[in-house]
Amino acid sequence: MPVAHCVSTTTGIILGADSGFCRLLQRPHADLIGASYRSITVADDLAKSAAMLATLVDKAAPTQLRKHYWRPDGGIVAVDLLVSRFDAAGLLVSTLSWVEEASATPQRLWQAALRLRHLYALRMEAWGRDLFGDYPGLILLALYLAEAEGRPATLADVAAATTLSPGSVERWLRVLVQHGFVAPRDGSGLIQLGHAGLATIERLLTAALAPLS
Repeated sequence: MPVAHCVSTTTGIILGADSGFCRLLQRPHADLIGASYRSITVADDLAKSAAMLATLVDKAAPTQLRKHYWRPDGGIVAVDLLVSRFDAAGLLVSTLSWVEEASATPQRLWQAALRLRHLYALRMEAWGRDLFGDYPGLILLALYLAEAEGRPATLADVAAATTLSPGSVERWLRVLVQHGFVAPRDGSGLIQLGHAGLATIERLLTAALAPLS
């Protein structure tokens, strides 16, 4: 679990911060110095943050608070704070810890899909296609990558991507359509993921991005 530290005035104006604090908020040091806690705290947490500041006692044990900060990319991160007040110096000293959750952006999902395809290939090479083929998974992954890269996918494209024969792909597609993982064919020759297929693949890729607890 990463940890950060910052020093602020008793009213919450940031005076100093370490590199961990910059990493937490994904902002350069210069943008944070002189900023108020109000400018980085999500609106729903402003009231309890202000209430916490009002209850701090000089040189008392640190006060704990869980709150949420927003990041420039629109993401929100939950943070556990320990805040101490020192009236002689007119300062608040804060230690912050958080769990860094992976952001499942389209770019990161695409990269995770590429890694998964590579692992599929390594597994089949190491242990044999007969035992570890997972052909439905390969087909769904090929369709996901095609859509992510803006490439229309035909039967021949999927066969080439999975190294399966067109006949084998056609048989698996019928099964996948029945389960809603692939959209019904419309006569155009193009193959697309169904809603269930897209949701399942993205859930798998998002889980792959998440840190182990």
